[in-house]
Amino acid sequence: MEENFEQMLNEFEKEKKEKIKTGRIVDIQDGTVFVDIQEKVEGVLPKKEIENTDFKIGDDIPVVVTKKTKKGESVLSYKLAMNDIKRKEFMQKYKVGDVVRVKIVGVNKGGFVATNEDNIEFFIPKSESGLQLSDEYKGKKVDAVIIEIKKNSIVLSRKKYLQEKKAQRKEFVETIKDKVVQATVKGLKKDGIIIDVDGWGGFVPQEEVSFKKVSHFKLFNKEDKVNVKLIDPEKMLFSIKATQTDPWQEVIDNKITTGDVLNVTVTNIKDYGAFVDIGNGVEGFLHISEISWDSQAQIDDVLNVGDEIDVEVTELDLDNKRLRVSYKSLLPKPAETFAKNHNEGDVVEGKVVNVTDIGGFVDVDGIVCFIPNRFVSWTKGEKASEILNIDDVYAFKVISISPDENKVILSKKDAEDSPYVAFAKEHQVGDTIKGIIKNIADFGVFVSLGNGVEALVRKENLEKDIQEYNEGDELEGEITELDAQTKRVKLAQK
Repeated sequence: MEENFEQMLNEFEKEKKEKIKTGRIVDIQDGTVFVDIQEKVEGVLPKKEIENTDFKIGDDIPVVVTKKTKKGESVLSYKLAMNDIKRKEFMQKYKVGDVVRVKIVGVNKGGFVATNEDNIEFFIPKSESGLQLSDEYKGKKVDAVIIEIKKNSIVLSRKKYLQEKKAQRKEFVETIKDKVVQATVKGLKKDGIIIDVDGWGGFVPQEEVSFKKVSHFKLFNKEDKVNVKLIDPEKMLFSIKATQTDPWQEVIDNKITTGDVLNVTVTNIKDYGAFVDIGNGVEGFLHISEISWDSQAQIDDVLNVGDEIDVEVTELDLDNKRLRVSYKSLLPKPAETFAKNHNEGDVVEGKVVNVTDIGGFVDVDGIVCFIPNRFVSWTKGEKASEILNIDDVYAFKVISISPDENKVILSKKDAEDSPYVAFAKEHQVGDTIKGIIKNIADFGVFVSLGNGVEALVRKENLEKDIQEYNEGDELEGEITELDAQTKRVKLAQK
């Protein structure tokens, strides 16, 4: 559009043959409506102009003559007549300085063409728009102030509206600064709450909704009334928390510290732990490792939302408002229970529940005990992962019980005969036995007799010269010394 709004209206007025007339519908045929306008020839009106109305034959309607045909017929328009009527009604109702809401429908060099819900046209000069001239604003709804009303045009200023609105907002902000005011919830978003404060829009960020770690969707509904306090005048950000007493102040006043025992309520359960309310809105975190002495226990097996439990404060950071607690620290330590029923040196039966690189873990009467690799086998270098199988049951000897450290050490090998004791039960001095040479030294050879038992044959007791023997050779000899306690076995061939 190359012309400005006022020029377009002037041209339209020049083209109008007559003013608004009242005509009577006398006939409707196909796409044409015939209207009696008190002329010799009935006027014709395109049927599409009244398609969305309830008009019928015999009804009176306002029309304007837009042109004459060669046959002398008047071409009529109902829409233009209504536009003219509504514009006049608007001019009677509104005055310069009033605010209207319009939708931008066109752009030209001079500015923007806009219409309201009654399809009345307005013009917003570029200098009064506060916008760059661009088609991207077509369809955008804006509020603007009437700055000029003429017979054929209504001029608006969006810039003036924004300036007045800014001044009004500044004045409003001054009246509510540092005050607690009531707001109405208008919407709930993921990042916060949309509110209305005396007709002014505002926003409460999620972190300013509550001291509790609970979803604001559970706390509020649309049209709820809520007390707020302004925290950012430029962005119109408000806080609900700022109107409330900080529950952490109660923590400070009560001088709560690490080691204190608190009665709390479980408010939320996650895979990694649980959150608990200490009774005043302050939430503490209970890590999964602090829920049970049983490392295999699941949170849901121990706690439920709503449970009231006693916990011990393990960490308190007032600066960062962080509280960590422990549930298991108030429970009897498994090692303490174990010590009531067993003593060091006892032989117990247990089931393997886990195997790691450093050893195995065994369940004895519901208490998990530890077996270091060195206590798994009499064979040097063997590990739990090579000997133990999960769910297998073995006999174990209690090596140590440390209640304070909550540690019970077991030994599988000490619950069994040592290879030398087992050997001594089946052999005696004077028996002849065969073995494999494992090592050759200057003073003799070492022979493996199996199951971790080794025997020494001194070179003076060999039937051949020591240089004639090789590692891996079979050697037969007579047992000349056997002491299971000192793990000493000697053989002789002579």
